Order: sequence, then C-alpha cells, then structure tokens
Amino acid sequence: MSEKKPYYITQSKKMCEEMGMDPNEIASPKRFMTKIELDLKRKAFNEVLSVVSYFSHKLLDALIGTPILISVSDSEGYLLDMVGDETIKSTVEKLGIKIGCLFSQEDMGTNVISLALQQRNPVQLIGKNHYHQHLSEIACYGVAFHYTDEDSLLGSVSIMMPIEFQNPLLLTMLSQVVESIERELLLRKQNRKLNILNQIMLSSTKNGIIITNEKGILIEFNDFAQQIFNKSRNSVIGKSVYQFTLVGDYFKQIIESEQKQENVVLRSKNNNSDLVVCLFDAHPIYEGEKVVGAFGQFRDITHRYLLDEKIKEAEKQALAGQIAAGIAHEIRNPLTTVRGYLQFLGSDVDEKISNIFSSLLIPEIDRANKIISDFLRITKPSDKDLEVIEIHHFLIDYLWEFLKSESLLYSADIDVKIHPATKYLSILCDRGELLQVFINLFQNSLQAKGSAPLKITISTRLMNSHVQFIFSDNGKGIDASILTHIFEPFFSTKDTGTGLGLSVSRKIVENYRGTMHATSNDNGTEFILELPVFNTTNC
Repeated sequence: MSEKKPYYITQSKKMCEEMGMDPNEIASPKRFMTKIELDLKRKAFNEVLSVVSYFSHKLLDALIGTPILISVSDSEGYLLDMVGDETIKSTVEKLGIKIGCLFSQEDMGTNVISLALQQRNPVQLIGKNHYHQHLSEIACYGVAFHYTDEDSLLGSVSIMMPIEFQNPLLLTMLSQVVESIERELLLRKQNRKLNILNQIMLSSTKNGIIITNEKGILIEFNDFAQQIFNKSRNSVIGKSVYQFTLVGDYFKQIIESEQKQENVVLRSKNNNSDLVVCLFDAHPIYEGEKVVGAFGQFRDITHRYLLDEKIKEAEKQALAGQIAAGIAHEIRNPLTTVRGYLQFLGSDVDEKISNIFSSLLIPEIDRANKIISDFLRITKPSDKDLEVIEIHHFLIDYLWEFLKSESLLYSADIDVKIHPATKYLSILCDRGELLQVFINLFQNSLQAKGSAPLKITISTRLMNSHVQFIFSDNGKGIDASILTHIFEPFFSTKDTGTGLGLSVSRKIVENYRGTMHATSNDNGTEFILELPVFNTTNC
C-alpha cells in the first residue's frame, strides 16, 4: 500500500494540471531579480544570510559524503544563496535555476521552496511527489524560518539530493538547524534592541559613561565622555582605557584590585579649551564573583566648581580689602614720614649714604606704597572719571606710542591689528588704567619669553555689543594647573612677585563692566579683554 501524499502536494499537482503544465517538459524559472535588486536584497538580508550560512556549513559538515545542495530563499521565494555539491549546483544552473530566480508554483510547478513558504511547516518532496518527471529522481526537503517573536516569515532553507540518498531523518535534522537559525536571529534582534536602548540611555544621560571589559578594553564611550577626552567614540572603542592618563590608573586599580573609586575630582579641557571639572565614580562589573569589566561615570560639576572659585575669590578680595584698609591707615602715614626724612637727610650725609637713600631705601618705600595702592585697587571700584575713547585712537596714538619704545628696548616684535568693524567704535574707560593693564600683560610676556624672539599681537574683534582686545604672545605658555589661579590676588610663581598684577588688571576691566580671561598652550598665551561698546544708551 503506497504512502498517502499530504493534501498540499495533491492540491499543488491539481493546480499544475489546471494551468495546463506538461509534466514531461523541463520547468525553468521565468522571473529573475535584476543585479541591482539582487544586490540590495542580499545587503538587506546580510545578517540573515550570515547566520544561515554558518548553520548550513555545519549541516554540510555533518553530512559529509552525501551529495546535497542547500538553497536559501526570501519570503517571496527568490533564491538568495546556494551552497553544497558542485555537480548538483551545475546541473540545476543548466536548468536556469540560479541566485536571483523566483521559485513559484506557476513557473516551477510543485516545488519544495513554494510549499515550505506556503505551509510554514517542514515539507518533503520525494521523487514522483514532484509534478515534473525530470525531478522524479530528486529528493527535496524544505523548512521556512521566521522571527519567532512576531511570527514574521523571513524565508526558507531547502535541501536537494539524489533520491537514493533520501532519509526521513534529514527533514528532522533540517528542522533542528532552522530552529537554531531562528534562535540566533532572535538573539541578534534582541541584542540590537538592547543596544538601541543602551545608546538612548547613554546618549540622553548628562553624565559621561565609560565601560571596559576585563582587560581594560573600551566597549562603550558616550557623548559626554567624548567631550571630556576630546576623542570620538569610533577612535577609542576597542582600545585600552589605560592609555588615558586622566583615568587609566583608576581603571587599573578597579580591574586588577577591585578598588572602587568615588567622588574623585578630575579636571580637563574640552574642544574649546574650556575647563571641565567632573566627579568621577567607578566600580567593577561582576559576572558571579568574576570581574568582567569596569564601569566609570563622570558628573559635570564645572558650574558648581566655578561658582565655588568665585566665592573663594570674593572672600580673598574681602580679606585683601581688610588688609589694604589696615595697611593704608597704619603704614602709609609712617612710610610717608620716613620717606620725607630720608629725602631731607640726603643732603646732610656723605655721598655713599645719600646714594643708599636715593637708590635703595626711597625706591623700596615707593614700592611698598604701590603695593598698598594695588591692594586698594583690587577691593574697591575706581573713583576716577571715565572718558569715551575711540578704539583706534587708544591703540595707535596711545598704547602703540608707549609699546614702540619698549619693543625696541626688549627686541620684541609687536603687531597691532584693528578689525575694521571695531576701528571707529568707542569704549568708556580711564586710559591710564587701561594702559596699565596692557603694560602688565607686556611684562608677563617678557617673563614668559622662550628661546625664540618674542612676538606679540594685539588685535580686536566685535562680539555682539562688545569689543574684544586679544593680547597674544609666543612665549612658553602657562601650565594648566597654574592657569586657573593666575587672576587670584597674591598668587605668583616669581620669587619677587606680589601676585597682584593680573588681579589688578582684571579688576580694572571689571570696573568698566568688562571681563578678562586667558588661554594657554605650548605655543604661547592669549589674554582676552572684553569691554562693552559705548553708545548713547550707555549713558
């Protein structure tokens, strides 16, 4: 008694008869993808084909010695890949069956690809189960595969072989392979979703995030971390976190010694050379009891840090005011008296003593008086009458006239560049005080002079309703650890310095409702003074 054919095979053969197909003719595909269409489809199916190819080759390895051809189609029946026995592959290609052709019942008659996609269940066509006679010596097995989480049909995997090698277990084996394919595809899909969620979380957080594996290799690096390190994500992923001097040692302690880090204050510069201050926390990542990586987080506290610095500076200035007031009352008058008597006695002593009075003692008293004046200038607004000064006039007719002789004396190259947009604008200031600011900057440049001839550029630019004076030099630059303190009263790196020059300079600029800041690197230092442009609305 012959085995009863499944109903879908019977229906398929009946359909072929009704369409007038001749079972004795050779069936060949009638529809094909264009090369562009095929390339686009294979590109879109790249991950699916990669997974199917992996498991297909495992199946070929398991059936080594058996002449089989494995075919992969998309959900419509278009053939996307064929691997396996070259003899079978050559034979079917002579029949017009090649990658990019469409397997449909209308064109190919009863075939395993169409039935597997139609039934969405494992299908086998053995010998005369095919409608066309030329396939009666062929055994075919086919199984459709899906995204199992949404029952979305993706395509089919089928096996073709000579009928003498048929084995019912092959359909079971193929079904198990397809189940493995579906699990892997689902896992990859879920990983993609997880990665997307991770990216959303990492990119939306206002904190910097760094994640490494157990060897310190970076596997995650979000947007804020890129700002801190001035490096793109793509340039650091896959590289060692130990190369970062800012955090490398901390991550090493975490991974090798499991030492957690909490509230470590880190300072760096962003792409605009602005100070960024962060609190750094980090801890190991465990799988069971094994360390499999490290997680680091940066919280931006720059605003809070700068506010604290301003408070500290205000406290220092208040202290300076108290000291200055005390010095002014308790010391200035005695100094004036001593200076007067030294001048008076200078004519009554011998020349050697008189010379000591004039060259040493009196200048030192004057220096002490200047320090007192500088103290007072830091702590209270200027009581001088301000005047409206045209920028071109100040820079060319006033500042340049002074610096011209200084540049010759110190062999410095000074270039003044006035932007046309600022040339005839005016500012409200005391020209003597503003000149003193530039003199202080010039003296700092002289002290920071490197081995190359000193070059100084003073330029201007218009920023909204403010004009910027940019004073830059090519000196040795200021170390980053020092740069944040240069405007603090009493801060100095020189043994003979009072640490008041830049502090007084900034106070003068602030008295004119302006700002002053500095940037520096190995190529030199740049000071930017920003003052409001004077117009009738300022009055």
